[in-house]
Amino acid sequence: MLACPFYLSKPMAYKKSPKNQIIEAKPQDLPEYGQLVSIMQGETASIITDYYRQYVGGVGVPAEPGSGIFINFDRVQRTQTYQELFAYEMYAEVERDPHISAVMESAKLNVAGMKWDVSPYLKGTEKKPSARNQAVADFVRDTLKTSSQPSQNGGIVYAFPQHIYNWMDALGKGFSASEIVWDITPDKGVRIKDIINRPQRRFQFDAVDRSLKLRTIEAPYYGIMLPPKKFIVHRCSSQWDNPFGDAKDQSLYWIWLFKRTVRKFWMQHLQVGASSIPIVKHPASANKELKAEALGIAEMIRNGAFGRIPDNFEIIWAEAKNAIQNAEAYERFDRTMDDEASKCINGQTLTAEASSNVGTGSRALGTVHQVTQTQRDIFRAEGMSSTLNATVVPWTCDYNFSNLDGYPQFRFDLEDSEDLSKESTIVKNLTDAGFDLDPEELSEKFNYTITKKAVQPLPGAIAGKPDPLEKIPADNPLSNSKVDKNGKVLEKQNANV
Repeated sequence: MLACPFYLSKPMAYKKSPKNQIIEAKPQDLPEYGQLVSIMQGETASIITDYYRQYVGGVGVPAEPGSGIFINFDRVQRTQTYQELFAYEMYAEVERDPHISAVMESAKLNVAGMKWDVSPYLKGTEKKPSARNQAVADFVRDTLKTSSQPSQNGGIVYAFPQHIYNWMDALGKGFSASEIVWDITPDKGVRIKDIINRPQRRFQFDAVDRSLKLRTIEAPYYGIMLPPKKFIVHRCSSQWDNPFGDAKDQSLYWIWLFKRTVRKFWMQHLQVGASSIPIVKHPASANKELKAEALGIAEMIRNGAFGRIPDNFEIIWAEAKNAIQNAEAYERFDRTMDDEASKCINGQTLTAEASSNVGTGSRALGTVHQVTQTQRDIFRAEGMSSTLNATVVPWTCDYNFSNLDGYPQFRFDLEDSEDLSKESTIVKNLTDAGFDLDPEELSEKFNYTITKKAVQPLPGAIAGKPDPLEKIPADNPLSNSKVDKNGKVLEKQNANV
């Protein structure tokens, strides 16, 4: 049977040419100016155009802020509950764990306890701000320092570091929101009367512009739009365009849950295996009343009580085997969960694992630990500064000033303290080399009032005689002469001695 010639023949190769290698582009009209501006100012890859739906509710055409809200894709909040707790209330319960609470509080305090200041705006190449820009920065600084005033009915008064600590709640829950209560006074301007921290469960985010929406009795799910310059939203980090932020409690929840479950079995082990178990022997023919009496005696002994037993009763003690090894297994697991929680918050791996079991470590590990912790603190402090420089700082300026050159900047003091002894050595070397230094800059660096020292005449110089420091004309025979320490002119033959 002959094979089909179609399978025996080789496929025909086409000759390469520009027409079959390059697809010709179709001529398209260039976008008009309005369309170009719309493309530049709008989002092309927003969640509205995503094939994976990330919002619920209605979104108008064209997309405008409305009833559509983001979906919080936090898997723990969407799938887990603990007793009557869920969502952010469950995260608050996680952060009540003693170890997690201690590490989380340290991370928050490392930022809230930093020194901060408000720097004035520098225009162009200015090294020193103008008087007006300095006055604006001083006003903002004073407003933040007095941001919580006592109310007439005796409200709570917080210092500004406490507000920073509240905003750092975003570290565990992803984001934090605080409401500003403004105070309008005729003599002091518009100032902050109070900053009130609000629970995360009260808020949603608009699907179009990610603006904050408040869940109320009338709108408990979609929420209502909020007025501008009213709420401060801080996020420690935000993956992609998720306005809910990345909650550390997503990872801490499982650590907390496993630790809590194992501790339950650990308590049962301590109840059964940590001490001997009393067993009361009774005759095999004992009736129900006798058996009940035997159990009652054993129960009293187990609870630390004492009692009497009949002659036909015998007490023996049963002990669990490998009780110590089993207890150590529970303890190692508990320590491991604490180490994982520390690494989740602080980021240390080698340092946490090297010193956790014994509580000690080398000096080198301590140095690495401190450097890693400092880097995390700086990152979180910079994020906090960015939030304040985008919200409360410009809002305060807009309410009180007009025609500003620029806004002042909130900054944490993140620089290491300088070694003033080394700086003074540099200043001395420059001065000895003949360079002049600005006294104001030196005063600011060394925190002393520094002024130029007046030039003192040589000893022996009196009124009416030429100052030996004055330059003598070249044609004067004494031009090549020298003077002694008392100002007396040396003879010419000794001038070169």
